[in-house]
Parts: sequence; C-alpha cells; structure tokens
Amino acid sequence: MTTSVGHRLRPIAVAPRPHDETHPLRRIVLVLAIAVLAIGATPRPESEGVLAAIPSAVVAPATVSLSPQISAVRDAATAARAALTASSGRVLDQHARSGLGTAVRAADQSIAEAVRAAVWGGDVAGSAVSLEGVQARLRAGTAAVGDAVGAWEAEQARIAAEKEAARIAAEAAAARATRSGGAARAGGAFVETIWTSGGQAQIDACRGSVNVAEIAGYLGGAFYAAEHWSCGGRAWGRVGVGSTVQFPGYGTYRVAGIVGGLAYGANASAVPAGHAGYYQTCVGGSSSNMTVWLLDRVG
Repeated sequence: MTTSVGHRLRPIAVAPRPHDETHPLRRIVLVLAIAVLAIGATPRPESEGVLAAIPSAVVAPATVSLSPQISAVRDAATAARAALTASSGRVLDQHARSGLGTAVRAADQSIAEAVRAAVWGGDVAGSAVSLEGVQARLRAGTAAVGDAVGAWEAEQARIAAEKEAARIAAEAAAARATRSGGAARAGGAFVETIWTSGGQAQIDACRGSVNVAEIAGYLGGAFYAAEHWSCGGRAWGRVGVGSTVQFPGYGTYRVAGIVGGLAYGANASAVPAGHAGYYQTCVGGSSSNMTVWLLDRVG
C-alpha cells in the first residue's frame, strides 16, 4: 500500500518496507512534515485580523504627535471656564464673555475631532493646525474677559469714590449749616445739602436733610428732603414762596408753595404731587406743625 502527502507540489511516496523495517530517522522526518502542514492549515485567531486592520504605524505616531496640542487646548479651556465663572455679574457688558463661551465650545469640538483623527488615521496635520488656532482664541478670549472685569472694577471704584466725595461734602455742608443756625447762602440763594437717603433714623442723626425716597416716589419728585428744626430746619423759616434754593447734586429750585400745619403721622396724600422736589421740617420743633415746601426746578 502507498501513502502520498502534498509538499511543494510534488508527491512524496512513502512505501513501507517488508516486515515494517522503515529506518527510524525517516519516520521522524515524516512526522515533522505532517506537523508542519497541520500548523500551517490552522486558522489564526479572529482578534489578530482586527489588529491588522489598524496598523500600529498609523496609531502610535498620530496619537503621540497630537497629544501635546490636545492637552494644551484642554488646559486653556479649563482656564477659560474658570474666567467665565469668576466674571459672572462683574462686567459692564456681555460681549467678551459671549465670545469666550463660543471659543470654549469650539475647543470641545476640535478636541473631539483631533482624537478621532489620531485613533482612526484622519487628517492629523489639519487637526494640529485647528488645535493651535483654538488655543490662541481661548487665550485671547480669556484675556479679553480679564480686561472686561478690570474695566468693571475701575467703574465700581469710580462710583464709590464719587459717593464718598459726596458724603464728605454733605457732612461738611451740614456742619456749616448747623453752626450758622440753618442753610447756607450762596449768591442770594439758600443751599440745602441732602447728605443721604433713608428714614427716621437718618433724620434723627441730625447731620442734615435726608431724602425719603419712598415719599419722593409717591409724589413724583426727585427727592423729598426732611430734617429736624433744631438740626438746620429753622433756616427755612426765612424761605418763602419765590425763594431760590440750591440742592447740590440735584439742581436749583424755586419755592412754588408751602403747605403747613400738618400733624405728625399725616398721610403723604395731604401734600400736592407733581413738583420736582420737596423739603419738610417741623416749624418750631412742633410735631403738629410739619411744613412742606413745594419746589420746582429752575436750573
């Protein structure tokens, strides 16, 4: 009997000798040949085919080349988000914050596209250029928001300085009026300084007239100044209809009329509405003789 095994397209005939006297070395060679053919015919694991679909020469270099840019953009986006949070309510307008928010969203999109390009072998060079541009916009936008916050802080400082200057001037004017027994005169007109806005507690502080904004709003005036007779109000005893009174920070007014004899606790409806300003004091210190001067602006 003859057995054939295919090898290099040539048949290898192996004929057993009589009495099975095959040489031991030939038997070993035959076994090895069969083993080699069996191994070559065995299919490779399926996972090897998957790995071969993504060449390592594409994955590794692209990932390494984009990694620094992706990290830099992520850091810049983190700083931008922190700037947006810190600047909330601390800018004069929303232009800079809106631009930075747009840049942050663009950064997120560019990072996602760069990761896809690195993993799947896309346009790595284009992604690198895009990341650099996004990073530059994030830095510029963050700086712009910082400048906007600085402008807001400068404006707040200016407003605070003006308020402080007005407070100091009002205190000085109130002190002069108290020493002179009433409102000061300037070029034939009385000068009445409103030192603050508030209510009874501020009036009782005896530092000058106080704008009672709630009553002013009800009557439609720019202010409703009130002070005690003993704290400067007695000077208004010499202010009659037609007199001119200056209120620093509010303008110049002429007395259009006087309403007197009001009792403590009287309703504001007892005072005519529609005048530009009002001044009230208790004549002679009497709570049953509250008097209100009706003021029309002339300058």
